[in-house]
Amino acid sequence: MPLTRFLLFITLFSMAMLSGCGGSDNGGPPKSSKQAEAELPGRISAAEKSMQHLKSAINSGLVRNALILKEYAAILKSQKPELGSLINNLALDAGNKGAIYKNLDNRLSTLKNEPGLFETPLARYQEANSIIDAAQPENYHFALVDVVNVLADMSGGSLPRVDSPPKSETLAANRSEDMGAGSQLIGNPSYGQWNNSGGTSVWAWYGMYSMFRDLTGGRSYGYNQWNRNRDWSYYNDVGRERNGNYRNKNTNPPKTKKYGSKRDYGVTKKSYGSASSDRRKSTYGGSSSKSQNRSTQSKRSAPASFRNRSTYSRGGFGGK
Repeated sequence: MPLTRFLLFITLFSMAMLSGCGGSDNGGPPKSSKQAEAELPGRISAAEKSMQHLKSAINSGLVRNALILKEYAAILKSQKPELGSLINNLALDAGNKGAIYKNLDNRLSTLKNEPGLFETPLARYQEANSIIDAAQPENYHFALVDVVNVLADMSGGSLPRVDSPPKSETLAANRSEDMGAGSQLIGNPSYGQWNNSGGTSVWAWYGMYSMFRDLTGGRSYGYNQWNRNRDWSYYNDVGRERNGNYRNKNTNPPKTKKYGSKRDYGVTKKSYGSASSDRRKSTYGGSSSKSQNRSTQSKRSAPASFRNRSTYSRGGFGGK
């Protein structure tokens, strides 16, 4: 069987398998804190099962952006071996040892073992549901959009972005400042944190990602400057509520940015919000014919070896 047909088969198989993994429908929210407390054990158990399903899906190669991340990392390391350490750390997100998965796992541990950190049982119940939602493989697929596109941008455009227009278009649409390598990950608590410095919140990368600061000439970003001038990112504009932890996702929410140009790249939370809508629509928010046209453009921008070896820019489960 030709490789492209095989990869398409895997994509369709993934969709069928993942439709039965976990599930975030809890039959409606509890009406009182007392009811939430009574139902908490069941929701925590459901969150644990969702994490197990997610780990199995990742290890079975059913999370499509994880596959793309692995391939992009291998290609970029051959292009820029001097960045091997940073690329290896980002590539960990293709498995269950990476920052995004660990953040989810830590949230589950906090939910189970540190009830005092939550103001009410209802808040704890809501966090359980948020973890269940984030752990759905189709939603985890989208949580990887930013890190995949960081690698794409680091390649200088030789690797196409996934689930996003080109960098030049999103920068123009948002009149944004190009903040350099890794900028999509600023604000994401999986990769760093806002530290107070002289009354100003300044972004600090965790050690394994500190090379991003070196790549931008040692530049650091204060929250207000970043918030005014940043470009679109999946975490900050779509996935924050689902993927942020209880302590920080509602703190200083950033201004919402446009997904791309007015040329029909309008992606909303609704179009990302469920498995059914994600499968039904182009991730650009357009029709299937438009998606295919963009697929052709993406393939043209990819290196020949990548075009011949993958169907990642095509329709199916996730990237278009």
